[in-house]
Amino acid sequence: MAADATTRAEKQSVIAAGAKAEQRLTLGLRSRLADAVRERALLPAWFVTVLGSAPPARSTQKWLETATEVLLYRLTYDITDQVVALGEKPSDTAQRRRAWYEKLRKDLQRW
Repeated sequence: MAADATTRAEKQSVIAAGAKAEQRLTLGLRSRLADAVRERALLPAWFVTVLGSAPPARSTQKWLETATEVLLYRLTYDITDQVVALGEKPSDTAQRRRAWYEKLRKDLQRW
C-alpha cells in the first residue's frame, strides 16, 4: 500500500492530466451527440439498436449520459463494429475494461 501511495504521489500530475483530458473528451462527445439529436441526424445502426434514434421524453439526461459513456467506451477501446455497440465481451484478464463493459451493458438494458 505504501509503494502504491508513493507511486501515485509521484505520478499525480500525469493522473490529473489524464482525468482532465477524459473530461474534455466526454464534454465534447456529449455536445456533438446533443447537436446530432437536435438536428435529427441519422445515427449509426449500433447506436439506434441499443439507445433508439432519439432520447425519451423522460430521463433524457440519463439517456444522454449513457449514450456519451458508450461513445467514450467505443473510442477508448477502438470498437468499430457497425452493429454491436460494445463490441465483443472483454476477456477476464482485462478487469477494468470488463467492469466498464458490464456496467454499460446493464445501463443499456434500461433503453
